[in-house]
Amino acid sequence: MGIRRDIAADTTRNHLANRPWRKRRIQGMGKSERKQAAEAMRRAQAAEARRRKTLFGVAIGAAVVLIGGLIGLGIWMNRPTEYEVSEPAATTTEDYGVTLGTGPTEVDLYIDYMCPACNQFESTYAEDIQGWLDAGTVTVNYHPLNFLDRLSNGTEFSTRSAAAAVAAADTGEQEFLDYTLALYENQPAENTDGLTDEELIAIGTNEVGLGSDWEQLVNDETYKGWVQEGTEDATANQGIEGTPTAKLNGEVVDAATFADAVNAAIAEAS
Repeated sequence: MGIRRDIAADTTRNHLANRPWRKRRIQGMGKSERKQAAEAMRRAQAAEARRRKTLFGVAIGAAVVLIGGLIGLGIWMNRPTEYEVSEPAATTTEDYGVTLGTGPTEVDLYIDYMCPACNQFESTYAEDIQGWLDAGTVTVNYHPLNFLDRLSNGTEFSTRSAAAAVAAADTGEQEFLDYTLALYENQPAENTDGLTDEELIAIGTNEVGLGSDWEQLVNDETYKGWVQEGTEDATANQGIEGTPTAKLNGEVVDAATFADAVNAAIAEAS
């Protein structure tokens, strides 16, 4: 699996506990308690998102341009290990999106779990996305990509975390969304090894309430090939050159005005 960090679980928990909306991890929590904790985390993230929206601006656009430029220069020259492609049990699109919701307004989000700008995007719009899904006004297709595997010292963190997130979707749509937010809350810095598989599993079990079936999918590397194939399709057939990229009813929209654009589309569709 590549280079692994030998970080004690207690040290990791202490380090991560200082995040702005961090909830306490409680060892031995029951499933219902973990789900309640996940709901509390979503509420705290929503409050933080309202603050972040005032700071969003053009920085995220600059980050996307930078990533796109690097891809244009050939960051894919070193091909990754090829994995078997397994179709998720969750609802997905033909172009490798994990589907949440069934609303008439369609949103496609292309993300990388090591991408700082994606973290900012998700943190900023988490409340909006959750609200649209709860109201039944949107269908959101998440496309987890592995553009930044090159920045995890050979451990393929982007691929591993994306595959774990896809596995969470097999449990449920909300579990996928909760795990996505938890991964960004615990996001490692670029040019590090990223999180180990053990840490990815701990996040899912302790913070989201994912169970042994999900853990087995992660350990078996079930969806690594699906993530790889999805990334190749995104660049070759969908015009994606960087993350985050947001599409609204098939058209790319400015990340800085994403919520306004979606709300306008929802109003038009109603």
